[in-house]
Amino acid sequence: MVRSPIHRNEALVLFLTIASILFWLYVAGVSVYNFGLFKSEMANQVFPKVISNLLAYFLPTLEILTAFLLAFSTTRLLGMALSLLMISAFTLYVGLALLRIYENVPCTCAGLLKHGNSWGTNFLLNLLITAVALIGFILTYKQRKEVDKRYGFHIQN
Repeated sequence: MVRSPIHRNEALVLFLTIASILFWLYVAGVSVYNFGLFKSEMANQVFPKVISNLLAYFLPTLEILTAFLLAFSTTRLLGMALSLLMISAFTLYVGLALLRIYENVPCTCAGLLKHGNSWGTNFLLNLLITAVALIGFILTYKQRKEVDKRYGFHIQN
C-alpha cells in the first residue's frame, strides 16, 4: 500500500514533535538537576544579575511548558512556535558569542556539548535544531490548516 504525502507529513510532524519534546525536557532536566551550577553559570552571563537570576528560574520553566504544549495536538502549533522562538534566540546568542560581541564568553548552559567543544560546534548544533524547529512549525501549521479547513475553522493568514 502506497502512503500519501499527507500520511508522510503526519509521521514527520510526529517525529519532529517527539524529538522537540525530548530536547526541551533534556535541556530543562539538566538545568534543574544541576540547578546550583546552572544558576551560577547564569550569573556569569552578559545580562544584569537580576535578569540572570530571573532567567535561571524562567528558562527551565519555559522549556518544560514548551514540551507540554508540544504534547497535545490542540496546542502543538503554539509549542512549535515557542520552540522555534527559543532556539532561534539561543542560536543568536551563541552567534554573538562567536563574533566576540560579549566581554566574557558565556557558558554552554544546556550541557549538550561538554567542555572542550567549540562555540562553533555549539552554533552548528543550534542551527540544526533551529532548522528542525522551523520545519516542525511549518508542517504543523500546514497540518493544522488542513484540519481546520476540514472542520470549517479558518486560520487567519
